[in-house]
Amino acid sequence: MKLAFVNPNLAHDYDVETPFAAPLPGSESAQVYLALALARRGHEIAVFTGSTRASGRMRGVRQERWSGALDGDFDAVFVTSAVDLLAPLRGAGFAGPIYAWQHNVIVPGTEEAALLAGLAHPRDRILCVSDWHKANYAANGVAGDRIDILRNAIGPRFETLFAPGESILAAKTPRAAFTSVPYKGLKQALAFFKDLHALRPELILDVFSSFDFYPANNLFRRQPSWLLLAAEAKSAAGVAYHGNVPQPELADALKRAILLFYPNVAAETSSIAVMEAMAAGCVVVTTALGALPETVGEFGILAPVVAGNIDPQAYVSSAAAIAEAFAAKNPALEARLQMQVAHATATCRWDIRAAEAERLLES
Repeated sequence: MKLAFVNPNLAHDYDVETPFAAPLPGSESAQVYLALALARRGHEIAVFTGSTRASGRMRGVRQERWSGALDGDFDAVFVTSAVDLLAPLRGAGFAGPIYAWQHNVIVPGTEEAALLAGLAHPRDRILCVSDWHKANYAANGVAGDRIDILRNAIGPRFETLFAPGESILAAKTPRAAFTSVPYKGLKQALAFFKDLHALRPELILDVFSSFDFYPANNLFRRQPSWLLLAAEAKSAAGVAYHGNVPQPELADALKRAILLFYPNVAAETSSIAVMEAMAAGCVVVTTALGALPETVGEFGILAPVVAGNIDPQAYVSSAAAIAEAFAAKNPALEARLQMQVAHATATCRWDIRAAEAERLLES
């Protein structure tokens, strides 16, 4: 099949090579990884992004800058978080299926919410990234029979971090990591880590988080509160601030970390950060918000959130218990992490998602 992947957001200057060499937001990385996985299955793929680099073939797919219109004939189109693109594509005469692959929660009262609830063409489809995400859309006026689920997956580097039979705990050091965007809980992570560090002074918190890969005029990046938070992350005791780093560097760092320290305060529709930490053998200590229970499954620790607040004592106690088990070389922890890594690498790969996308296309 001839398939197009379109991200009309020209603010993100990236192409097919970018996620392998530089930091990139999760949904843009997902678009590239899925496109490449489908190309490996024999499909003819074109990826349209905001890249200002030269167009041409990259890693077996056609890379083009999005100019506002499709250049070529395609059997189906995937658009990334851009339901507003459906009407223009239909107006230009495209009659095949269009999949609006959404990654964020629906915001009632917005233009996007109205577009999601008013799909006009019978071949317009919405793709959500979790069961919770689909339920969120259906509860806000989107017809459930117009929604399919296409989940996220881990970056390719995370698929092979551990060789068969390799000890997971042997690769670990007393380090925790925060790897999501700052507004999803970095403030809470820094506050909670002060208490954790007092209990377990051997622990270091690696912060891989920043708004630097967003445009200079990004709403979050321009807030003074972020500048203050970044300054705190760079000076707090026991905290090592790295900002955004390329995937290979992040994967190697998470292989050495024992904890994903993620007191999330936003309703996640999925969480690539959590999936990748699971594949890297980190114990995930997070919250029961949005799709996170669905993402971690039987693995990880989910702190309850009551009236928007996380119990700091409960959260820190959970993290401290894992650090203690690591220090004691608890064999049950090794066995648990072996099961977790096997689960993540067997179920959260982009080749699996490509096969699932094929089934959607065929149906």
